[in-house]
Amino acid sequence: MSERFSIALAGSYNTRVSETNTLSSASGIVGLGVVGTMIVGATVQSTDKDQRFLNCYTETVMNSYTGKRTLYCTKRPGWAALNTPASGNIGTAIMVWTGQGTGTKVISAFGGTNSTIYDSTASLGAITGKATKITETFVGTTATLVISSSDSTAWYYDVATGAATKITDADFPGNASLTLAGTFAHLDGYACILDTAGTLWNSDLNSMTAWTATSSIAANSYPDKGVGLVRWRDKIMAMGSESTQFFYNAGNPTGSPLSRIESMTLRVGCVAADAIAQVEDAVYWCGSSPQGGLSIYEYGGAGLKTISKPEIDRILVLAGAANISMTAVKIYGRNFIIVNASSVTFVCCIEENYAWHEWNSTVRLWYKCAGVSSGGTQVVYAVSDKATTGKVYTVNPSSIVYQDDGGAFTARIQTSKLGEGGRRVFWEEVELLGDQQTAASTTTIAYSDDDYQTYTTLGTVDLSASRPRLHRAGSSYRRAWAITNAANTAMRLEALIGRRSMGTG
Repeated sequence: MSERFSIALAGSYNTRVSETNTLSSASGIVGLGVVGTMIVGATVQSTDKDQRFLNCYTETVMNSYTGKRTLYCTKRPGWAALNTPASGNIGTAIMVWTGQGTGTKVISAFGGTNSTIYDSTASLGAITGKATKITETFVGTTATLVISSSDSTAWYYDVATGAATKITDADFPGNASLTLAGTFAHLDGYACILDTAGTLWNSDLNSMTAWTATSSIAANSYPDKGVGLVRWRDKIMAMGSESTQFFYNAGNPTGSPLSRIESMTLRVGCVAADAIAQVEDAVYWCGSSPQGGLSIYEYGGAGLKTISKPEIDRILVLAGAANISMTAVKIYGRNFIIVNASSVTFVCCIEENYAWHEWNSTVRLWYKCAGVSSGGTQVVYAVSDKATTGKVYTVNPSSIVYQDDGGAFTARIQTSKLGEGGRRVFWEEVELLGDQQTAASTTTIAYSDDDYQTYTTLGTVDLSASRPRLHRAGSSYRRAWAITNAANTAMRLEALIGRRSMGTG
């Protein structure tokens, strides 16, 4: 006798960790539950097996009246080209200059050896070394851009100077034969920067050009190396290789105006200044501890929290600290922490209880991201450190695409293996339950009956059809399903449903 079944296409990202430790570049996959029982597990990608999400993520929709929660698997939007400031170059930094003009100026840096800074496509000047980050401050009442560079120089730009200008004061730490660690953090009119020896330096008050040799304080609660600074609320976090310290403006009359808050010191460090991201009042980073290993941490109002699972941490170790970078973006009202780990990009959705999934494309376009919500403009931007197109990319809610720079990418849902206690299952029909698209959206349904070693393509359906279904799907003892969509359309699926009958053995 046949019966109805429903496999939910949303859940936790997971895959086994006992297989080979190679990083995969294959299309990834998704989650599920069967007849009300959710199949969950670990969260990592050391193989192409088990439940995975690639270029799609779990989205919870709550009915505030009934209290019913519906889980969907939603395809991520694509990145479209906004403009081309520097054809032939990689991007290294991007920000939205909120303190100048209407607050919607997109400032970017291109060039992996010596960078040029751009306002849209207009050059603001070239610097020596690779721009590692662009920050902003006010010098008095003058809106000013500040750029840190890989050669330990630093540069600033304001409308009065009209070009990117090097900080030449001999007391600036980069000019005093010290190696800078990360970029600037600005607090109360002071520009602060760390060196690799763990000394935190600050400019003179309301100045980018004037520095004093004695204006420094040691970040030495623990004897580790300096990695980078980030501002958190009214404090500065100084991250070392194995610890993090907090400083506040104590108004000291001599030396540094900053003082340490010893009670807030964390015994968790950071692997690189490039592996730090911020979302509103929270800081995220790839951290290390004296016990070894790597994890993704969050520091916010509730203190320190580890948001990565042990299996994700394992892949971070395999990727290597030098190959990890982080950024953040807000899309569809959800905040995503993007962790680039060698050839794999893991993405964590904060609003979905720190659920993880993967992104990939022909070329990674999301090395660094920035966003703006001003008036009628709510757009996010990105630059790529892999593509030499010299483009700024964008996700614009008023013009969503599901291609990356005009090229297709594949969203893939892969389920865990389903079994019925050793009984053979005869699959009579399968159907995708989800949003009906207005344009043709070809979607492939495949399955594996041999522990993901090989796949059989059952067929294709069109998500613009009222009932995208297939018949006569064979039989299995344990089966995993794979659903892929590379169309330039949205995709939001709830479940794989249909009819099946059960054998006796």
